[in-house]
Parts: sequence; structure tokens; C-alpha cells
Amino acid sequence: MITDYDCWHPEHSSVTVAEIIANLNRNSDNAQAVLRAAVRQMPAEVTCRCSQALAYAILTDKKLIPAAAKKRLAAIVGKYIS
Repeated sequence: MITDYDCWHPEHSSVTVAEIIANLNRNSDNAQAVLRAAVRQMPAEVTCRCSQALAYAILTDKKLIPAAAKKRLAAIVGKYIS
């Protein structure tokens, strides 16, 4: 997330750390809002093959994947690594 895109520009004054953090927080809030809106628009039932795009992407033996990694990745690939 861009926080200080004009730092290189000679015609702009310097910014403070507080301004950069405030911009970062606004960017974070906006990213969360975009994700919430995108998730709300997703269909309840997936009928395309895109829902299986990761079925053969994980080559690691399931038994070798640490439990912590399985937990962290559950929402994305849980059905393939459990």
C-alpha cells in the first residue's frame, strides 16, 4: 500500500511519519472495505472449475505440512491439505 508516493518529487514538501501512518491506516481501511464488498458479491455456490484451481498446486506430502501451516492456510487450501 502506497503511503508516500510523492517523496521523490521536488515540488512537494516533506511529509511526517504521522502523515505516512495516517495514510497507511486509510489504505488499510479501504483495502478491508474492498475485500468485504468483493466477498459479499461472491456467489453462494461455485459452479465453475475455478474453485478447483489449487487442487494440484500443492506438491508437498500432506503429512509433511506442519499443523500451524495447515491452520493458517485452511481458508484457502484446507480441503486439499487436511
